[in-house]
Amino acid sequence: MALSKLLMTIGWQATFHRSALYGVAGKLFFLGLWLGSCQQAPSNIHEAETPGPVTSSPNAKAPPPPPPNSYLAQLPPEATGQLVDMGINIVIPTYLTQNMALANYGVGGLDGNGAYYWLVYRDDNSRCFAIEYLSGGIEDIWLEKQESLRSDLFGEGYSLYHGKFPNGSDGELPESDLFTDWFAGEDGFYRLVGAGLVNSQDYGQGDCSNLTVKEAISIAESLSYLPTDIRTLDL
Repeated sequence: MALSKLLMTIGWQATFHRSALYGVAGKLFFLGLWLGSCQQAPSNIHEAETPGPVTSSPNAKAPPPPPPNSYLAQLPPEATGQLVDMGINIVIPTYLTQNMALANYGVGGLDGNGAYYWLVYRDDNSRCFAIEYLSGGIEDIWLEKQESLRSDLFGEGYSLYHGKFPNGSDGELPESDLFTDWFAGEDGFYRLVGAGLVNSQDYGQGDCSNLTVKEAISIAESLSYLPTDIRTLDL
């Protein structure tokens, strides 16, 4: 009787241990399957997110050209090309008042008879000014009032004149205008002139009126050379 109980106890314990081992093995088996599925997931996600080759539509259009007023100093490529061909430092305004646009320009004297260029700007209220260049032969003139200029390009000692033209002992001439001194550069002389001189020159403009003195000073002090990287573009 004691032996039978002992054998039954040993059998039950063996059965228990086998069941526990089978349970652990089963759990390890399913754990391995789960870990395997987790390891495959990133690969599947990566493959799903990898973009395919980019193809262009046969009907795709080239981007439109920039608007005329987007160029530096509003100089279109053809004007910049003619100025660059002069082979000199080109002075341009880097500040313009609102709605001011290039209205006309001229280049000449490249045959040794005195080089020149001019750029005329005009806004929608017919206010005008011009930037002029001469290789030489300049003449100083002045008006009744004078404002000092601080030019980063040309330095100190220059002025903007405005008001009426002096006429000796007879008083002042009735016309009012504004313009700067001739700025001395390495390749010649440059200045800003107002509406009176623009109207009197053959610049293709008429009935121009002047900027304010403050605006003219801001433009005159903004004068700079056309940047080298733009001047040397294959236009």
